[in-house]
Amino acid sequence: MTSKQSSIYSMLRRVLLFLKKSAEFFTDLPVMADLTTEIETNLTEIDSYKEQQATDITGLRKQKENLRKTALQKAVELSHAIQVYAQMTGNVVLANEIYYTESGLKNMSDNELDTTLGVIYKSADANKDKLTAYGITPAKIADYKTAADAFKAAIGTPKGGTIGRKQSTDQLAVLFEAEMATIDKVDLMMDTFKFSNQALYNEYQNNRKVILFSGSLMLNAFITDAETGTGLPGVKMEFTLDQTLVLEKTTGVAGGMNVKSLDPGVYIVKLSKIGYVTQQVPLNVPGDNLVTLNVSMAKELPLMPAAQK
Repeated sequence: MTSKQSSIYSMLRRVLLFLKKSAEFFTDLPVMADLTTEIETNLTEIDSYKEQQATDITGLRKQKENLRKTALQKAVELSHAIQVYAQMTGNVVLANEIYYTESGLKNMSDNELDTTLGVIYKSADANKDKLTAYGITPAKIADYKTAADAFKAAIGTPKGGTIGRKQSTDQLAVLFEAEMATIDKVDLMMDTFKFSNQALYNEYQNNRKVILFSGSLMLNAFITDAETGTGLPGVKMEFTLDQTLVLEKTTGVAGGMNVKSLDPGVYIVKLSKIGYVTQQVPLNVPGDNLVTLNVSMAKELPLMPAAQK
């Protein structure tokens, strides 16, 4: 939902509660019962589409991220073994061709990683007879190929979830329009109480107000060093929604960062800083209250030097 829809949703929930609580005042106005039912029925549908909107994409994205993680772990193991083999045999060309750090692989886009996984497999397959002595068996290479192919097949699959999310978004717009049309009718009916029962009328008006959240602080983030607990300045934060990069921010000198405007949704936040392990964390932004994000980042471990003859 958008920020405006979230604000309207809160208003609808308050009005529905008011109408149910005040039903005794509407016994001579059966149309009020019908309007109450309309509001509640549409809210039930809105709740369903809200949930669908949030989950259409996350399941597919999570599956792809798990496949990416598996393929990346196997790639690190395989590439390091090939590097050791290349250095032990003095094959400088192969050593340079296959030199990849774990952080470098993690920071690659899906397509870049897919290409790199192919390069690693090609090198492993070409040297499979010699790699056995370095712990890389043909079975391990085949297992790596299976993991790389699974990740390759998953690239782009969340776009299917995006289509479902768009349909949910479109339907939510229709439902909110219908709800506001019903509220307009309730407004007319409540006007009849303006002088006969001013307390009831005023209570309705208070619940009827739409309090827009826009302009207020939406997100407060604080990124720290996992070892020292001190704030980390200069951490790059990339906010992705439906595989689309929507915002880039950098933490300040004390490791903090604020965002005033951010549409509701389930985001993936990528945090990166030279010398630290890159992380990706989910962030649910409901749109109607402040969200706090606290993350600790661990320093990268230096690569162990390869054994020499």
